[in-house]
Amino acid sequence: MQHSSKPPQYASPPCFMHELSASGGGEHVASKDWMEVRRWRKEQRKLLIAARMAKSQIERQACSDGIVRKLDRTIKQFAGKVIGIYWPVRGEPDLRNWGVEAIDRGGRLALPVVTEKGAPLEYRLWTPGDPLERGVWNILVPAGGICSAA
Repeated sequence: MQHSSKPPQYASPPCFMHELSASGGGEHVASKDWMEVRRWRKEQRKLLIAARMAKSQIERQACSDGIVRKLDRTIKQFAGKVIGIYWPVRGEPDLRNWGVEAIDRGGRLALPVVTEKGAPLEYRLWTPGDPLERGVWNILVPAGGICSAA
């Protein structure tokens, strides 16, 4: 089997904006335009983090509670489902308690793991009490564990 030097193509990249022209006509853009998209995404990420961090802890908790209510309305049956959550950083919604409740309702949790920078995330099954370690971005991740796709 011969390996291609071409990077792998993934089913759903996080943003398709790099594939569209500014006119919105669907024309493929040149790779130099992708650099502009990356700059835009980095700037937007900074703005969103700043907006989250500007909220009080009470406001952030209210946002997390609202997300939990929507998740509970959407996910009726937890048994046999693997649910991906994450450790919140920089003011992100905190769904950890909801995740533990999902386990109590028969679900299983998986946490994202960066195996290498620029690669797709891997989700590993995790249950409270399982060992954790600091990952690539210094965020707690399951120490070993089974990939949720298994």
